[in-house]
Formats: sequence, structure tokens, C-alpha cells
Amino acid sequence: MRSRLTIVTVILSLVLSACSVASGFGIATSGVPKSALCPGHKPTGKITVVSWWEPWAIPGLLKSAQDFNCSHPNIAVNISINSSAGDDSNGKLLAAVSAHKPPDLVIGWDDVLAGWATKGEILPLDKAAAANGIKSGDYIDAAWKSTLWNGKQYGIPVDWDPDSMLWYNKKVFKSVGLDPNKPPTTWAEVQSYAAKIDQVSHGRIKRLGFIPWAGWQFNYIQLGHQFGAPFEDGSSQHVVLDSPGLRKTFAYEKQVADKFGGAAKVNSFTTVTGAQGAAADPLISGRLGMELIGDWEMGQQANVGKKAFRETVGVTAMPVPPGGQEYLCHSGWSFMVPTGAKHPDAAVTFAAWMEQGNHFATYLGSNLGWLPAKTAALTSSYITSDPTWRDIVALDQRIGRDWWLPPSPIMQQYYRTLDETQASLVALEKTPVAAATQAQKQVQAVLDNAVALGVYR
Repeated sequence: MRSRLTIVTVILSLVLSACSVASGFGIATSGVPKSALCPGHKPTGKITVVSWWEPWAIPGLLKSAQDFNCSHPNIAVNISINSSAGDDSNGKLLAAVSAHKPPDLVIGWDDVLAGWATKGEILPLDKAAAANGIKSGDYIDAAWKSTLWNGKQYGIPVDWDPDSMLWYNKKVFKSVGLDPNKPPTTWAEVQSYAAKIDQVSHGRIKRLGFIPWAGWQFNYIQLGHQFGAPFEDGSSQHVVLDSPGLRKTFAYEKQVADKFGGAAKVNSFTTVTGAQGAAADPLISGRLGMELIGDWEMGQQANVGKKAFRETVGVTAMPVPPGGQEYLCHSGWSFMVPTGAKHPDAAVTFAAWMEQGNHFATYLGSNLGWLPAKTAALTSSYITSDPTWRDIVALDQRIGRDWWLPPSPIMQQYYRTLDETQASLVALEKTPVAAATQAQKQVQAVLDNAVALGVYR
């Protein structure tokens, strides 16, 4: 899954009266920009697509809109921006659905799908998907299952990303006497390499080797799996959050936080306010020697160039802690159709088109650093011709393509509770045991309420 903290949401809209690039949510008021229209075509169709993309990906999306319009002259695509469409944290999708003015197509995190479905925010897509030739056998199994809830299909898988591989800066390795072509292969090596890379003078951080909560927002789930934590997020009316494995994860994170004076001090170093591109990336910039993050790190190739990227960073599997197990978390995005959409059929047509042939590779995968959910697209040239992508696919195939958490109507509350718990832990406000115990109670209360409301059936 792409970084949930730094990306921007893009809304593509196709409207009866064509629309323009706009900021906000919903349907814009002026014409679709010429760059999004097929030359000579006068579109009369209508569709809106909500998604998240880096700002520099917008030109490619305009091109996808134009190419789609050329093959579907009655449908025009528009692009607009909403900063929180991935999980609707600002409530704009729910408000649009309630006002009967929703977009026709959204792309959201797979983990919000069950919750949106139970609240009636999105429509089942079984018939529309079948009509467009979208079938389970064409997708990675876990990615397909992430779009199902209560026996119905509510989404169309877009990508299926390994979220938590260990990336390392070769130049930083070389500067401290480590072989830039030999990343750590054991847990002990991760810790010893990190200590060698650390540069802290009189309490001032100049460089850090490895910070377990830096990178993917949900690294505690990856590490928890590796420490043997049996996450149950309510998908089957059970929740398990507190466990020996999670406590070990929290204890490790707290140990690192203690070493450097707490997360506030660490985060103010790894995150540069106002920085963009490579300067905003703690790994590429060399502020971190190693980082646990997903395949979307490949998107930095657009900022630094492919050759410089390969010369700067490498990727490997996160080594297993003592007594732990190998694991590689995955998650993705899915196309969904909001309840009340005026043109649901056109919406699914566009979604299917974006995944056909080289469309995913051209407009999404190569620009954003995404692995496709559709298996046929795994042979795209942007993957097979790039040595770093080949390394990622090899890790993916060797370790497996499991999801980080299965679909659950309370998943958003589950990981938000974990987010808040980890934040208090690395801020040195709670002990690992107290943090895990309180989190379990909070999530159990959410589940009990969902069951009482009849969410499960």
C-alpha cells in the first residue's frame, strides 16, 4: 500500500456537462480540461472517480483520462483533489452520499471497504464486475478476498503491495564501512548495523540507523506478525490485539524510543516540514540508513532518476526476530461505487479499463511504485526490466502475499486504536503491557457495539 501519510487524493470525474480540474470533493462546475479529452470528441457521459495520487502523477492521470475518452467517446474524465478520500477521515464521502450527490467511483483503502459496505456507503459490484469480465481468477487471491464482505463483492482490486520490506541506503552503508551490496540478513545484524550508522552528538541527532515506526504507518503490524502476534480484527466477530507477540513489538519500539529521547525528538529529525521529493524522504536523503516501508518507495525514481535510485538504495526482507516467523504484510486499494452514483455502469467500465493491458503499468504502477493486484500485469515491462522491481517480486513470491488484516467492519477503529497506542508508547507515556491491555479493551468495546447494532450477519 502506498504511504498513507504523504499522498494526495485525486478525484476523476466524468459528467454530463463536462467538468474541470477542481479542489475539493464531488462534481466541479466548469469544463473538462482539453488535456483530459480526446481530440475532436464531444463527450456527453458522466463519471466521477476519487483516488489518491502524488501531485506529480496528475499529468499521467490526465493522459489516462484522454486515452479512455478516445476509446469511450461518451464518457469524459475529470480530476479533482481531496486529501482524505482513502479512508474518508474527513467525512466528505459520507456527506456526499447522504446528500445524494456522490461521485460515481472512488478508490479507497481495502481496509475501509467492509465498514463502508455495512454503513451502506458503497454498492455491491458482483453483476457489474461480471459484465466487464472482472473475475477472481485474474487476481492475487488475497487481493480479491479483500474486496468481499458478507458474501458480496464491493470492490475491484487495483494493487496488492508488500508494505514492509527493509530498504537500505547503500551510500550510508559505505560511509560507515558496511558492504553496500550486503544488507542485514539477521535481526542482530539490523541492530548492529543501525548502531554503526547512528550519529548522535551531545543529544543532537545527525543520522539514525533504523527506527521501527518510521516508514510504513503500520510497521507495528508487520513486526507484530514477525513476533508471532495473532491479530484478529473483528472479521469473524473476534478481536485479539493484546498478546505476547504485540507486547514484544511494543517493548522493542519503546527500547528504541528510550535510546533517542522519545518519538517527538526522533520524528522531528526524520520528517522535514515543507520538504518535497527526495528531500522529504529520510532514506533517500540519508537521514536514515534503513527503513521499513513498502514498494511505493519506487515512486522516488521519478524524483532522483532510475540510475541514481539504484545506486542509492536497495531492498531486502525484514529479518526475523529471535523465535519469530517470516512474514510480509500486504494491502491495497480498490475501486468502489458509492451508493447513489448516477452512472455506476460507466464507473465500473472505467475501473476495468484502468486494469486492462498496459493501462495499470502506464498510469499507475510505474509512476506510483505499485504492484498490480491483477496477476497478468505482473509481467509488465516496468517490473521485469527493473532490477529493484525484480528483487521486490522475488521477495513477494518467496515470503507470500498475505494481507496485513482481513476485511472487517471495525478495521478502521482497530488500526486507529493501534496508532494511538503506539504513539503514546513511543512518546514514553505508557509501558508496553499497559498500552496493549488498554488497546484490547478499547477494540473489544468497538466490536461489542458493532455486534449489538447488527453489523454482522
